[in-house]
Amino acid sequence: MPTQKQIEANRLNALHSTGPRTPEGKRASSQNALKSGLDADSQFVLGESREDFALLQAEHYSHFAPRTPEARFQVDKLIRSEWFLRRFFRVEAHLWEYHTMQAERGTGVELGEAFSNASPIFMRLQRRITAAEKAHQEAVAELQRLRRLSQPQETKAETPELASFLPGGESFALPAERSPAGPAPTAPQGKSAG
Repeated sequence: MPTQKQIEANRLNALHSTGPRTPEGKRASSQNALKSGLDADSQFVLGESREDFALLQAEHYSHFAPRTPEARFQVDKLIRSEWFLRRFFRVEAHLWEYHTMQAERGTGVELGEAFSNASPIFMRLQRRITAAEKAHQEAVAELQRLRRLSQPQETKAETPELASFLPGGESFALPAERSPAGPAPTAPQGKSAG
């Protein structure tokens, strides 16, 4: 815990501060108030464009048309997972390129050497890819479940069709109720066995 003397010294020093002066300092301080969520500027890295992300969002929102907060959350999760997968596949390509360039030239096995030297890195990346794919699959499954819940249930006939095994595909259904005075149901006329 700071002493009273340290607190006062910090206050005096703060009075003399004019903020960052160098481009690096300004760039670093510009990250102090990052937004979170799908629209945060921080989610874009080198090689990614806001336009591509906006197109991805529009495609998914148009396709799934979420109407509840739960569905919107799943669509956002789906978008984020796909965005990460796109990034991870670019990362993988860059890793191969980087580690292949680090390998000894002219041996004909540069790719194998690159994989051997960077195997833990590739394994870590694969775990990230697998996690993003799983999140993507779970979001799609949850969206399908939510869609089924929001649709009215179809009612099925109370009695199943019988005798669908008869020649010619003939069939008949049992009546739902027999009245005591009514005639007994008859089977359809078919070929006689004999």
